[in-house]
Amino acid sequence: MTKDLTTGKIMPILVNFTVPLVLGNLFQLTYNAVDSIIVGRFVGKEALAAVGICNPISTLMILFLNGLCMGASILMGIQYGAKDYKTLHRQISTTMLSGMIFSFILTLFCVICATPILHLLQVDPAIMDMTRQYLRIIFLGLMFTFLYNFFSSTLRALGDSASPLYFLIISAALNIFGDLFFVIVLKAGSNGCAVSTVLSEALCC
Repeated sequence: MTKDLTTGKIMPILVNFTVPLVLGNLFQLTYNAVDSIIVGRFVGKEALAAVGICNPISTLMILFLNGLCMGASILMGIQYGAKDYKTLHRQISTTMLSGMIFSFILTLFCVICATPILHLLQVDPAIMDMTRQYLRIIFLGLMFTFLYNFFSSTLRALGDSASPLYFLIISAALNIFGDLFFVIVLKAGSNGCAVSTVLSEALCC
């Protein structure tokens, strides 16, 4: 759903646009928090340590991809406001295709370099395998992270900041139920939380 932000009173438009935007950023960071809470409660302190170590790394990747999409959305917003739809269509398709290629390369790099990254963080050898497995599963979801942020940024550039929030709320709820299912029912430990996070992000896309 598109919305023309160039007409009407500025303050109500800014408030209505900004509130879903801020809430969306907060909800996107709840994935790691939920994983930590459920793993700490039902798995154990070693698994909690593994998830806690991976949280800053995964958050960094999320913010990095989000920043790329936000940069592209500025151009989309300018073109939409100028009603230059031909250039807008080209901008959207170019951003999506190049972003998917970049996300794929980034995923390969991160999966391959997971062990060196954890060594740089001086992870305890006792939880190295668990941490590496969790981190690699999260890295496999970077493509979905990019796609969600791309679609969200595109909608926001067209004046709709509410729709991405609705999908993200659904995804966050699915992640909670998925974590509980994989951890409590399937006894999959911290890896189950990682799988749940990736699946919920994919469904959100």
